[in-house]
Amino acid sequence: MTRKEVISDLCKLGLLIENKAGNTCFSSTIQDRLQDYITRSIYKNGWFDSQQVSNALYGISTWLNETTLNDFAKEYAFQAFKPKLGLILAGNLPLVGFHDVMCGLLSGYRLDIKMSSEDQDLLPILLDALTERNGSYPELIRLNPPKLVGFDAIIGTGSDSSLLHFKAYFKNIPHLLRGNRTSVAILTGNESPDELQALGKDIFSYFGRGCRNVTHLIVPQEYNFDNFFKALIPYQDVIQNKKYGNNYDYNRAVYLLSQREILDNGFLLLMETKDFQPPLAMVYYHRYASQLEIQDYLKQHEKQIQCVVGKDFIPFGKAQIPSIDDYADGINTMAWLAKPQN
Repeated sequence: MTRKEVISDLCKLGLLIENKAGNTCFSSTIQDRLQDYITRSIYKNGWFDSQQVSNALYGISTWLNETTLNDFAKEYAFQAFKPKLGLILAGNLPLVGFHDVMCGLLSGYRLDIKMSSEDQDLLPILLDALTERNGSYPELIRLNPPKLVGFDAIIGTGSDSSLLHFKAYFKNIPHLLRGNRTSVAILTGNESPDELQALGKDIFSYFGRGCRNVTHLIVPQEYNFDNFFKALIPYQDVIQNKKYGNNYDYNRAVYLLSQREILDNGFLLLMETKDFQPPLAMVYYHRYASQLEIQDYLKQHEKQIQCVVGKDFIPFGKAQIPSIDDYADGINTMAWLAKPQN
């Protein structure tokens, strides 16, 4: 199979994901399975409601067109499916590991994929769709093999503790490993209501569980959160998700009992600290007096930050809509796969 054929198949997959009217590239069975999963995903994983799954699929579909894929892959070597790549996927968001799968196929690797227990359904549907296009895909992609062995390189994503295990286990194999990251927003105090409402999307998309979700605010010394909380009102239904609501209730109780000062609008908790990685349903914030303080903080935590939202950075509301070449941890996956893995 050539790269050109892979790109053609991925473009057809994009049409399936977009649910374009008149799409005849795949059987009605595949189309029905995908739509049924979107509708019923909440019953498989309480974090994956239909809106979150649809958002994830939309983001992927923006990559799957001929121009974008050709431009993305053209500079890098194609390995003609001779080497094998092991993938250990995260499961915090729907299809969060699809970018690695796509990069592996575009680079010409056979794939052994260990899926997360939280996201076991979507990727098999897409693989079955590709198989309808070309019967070679089951030979190129194995899902959940009993053991990840006999491969030439490994890409793994997990918690920081998992990362230590991966580094020891795969120490003799070329590896690209990713741990926990999160995202921050820098406010000036002059944001419009629309900008603050868009920031809410960066906070609440996927219930705040992604590395591109904003979980830390950097605000001016005298910042007043009244307008911020007012702009978040359209997201108040997030509390209706049972898992999110349980996290909110638990963390609210813990911090009240510990007598830590927090801000609370009924569905989001804010606490002042320079720490990273707050619990779910909470955002940390700290105040700055100068631009130099911001620069120093970002530099100090650059290995913990996935992206920065704000003026002169990623626009408000766009953190969870990465472009195809917006690589996790800032590491160019295609360039890494193009290197001889020995």
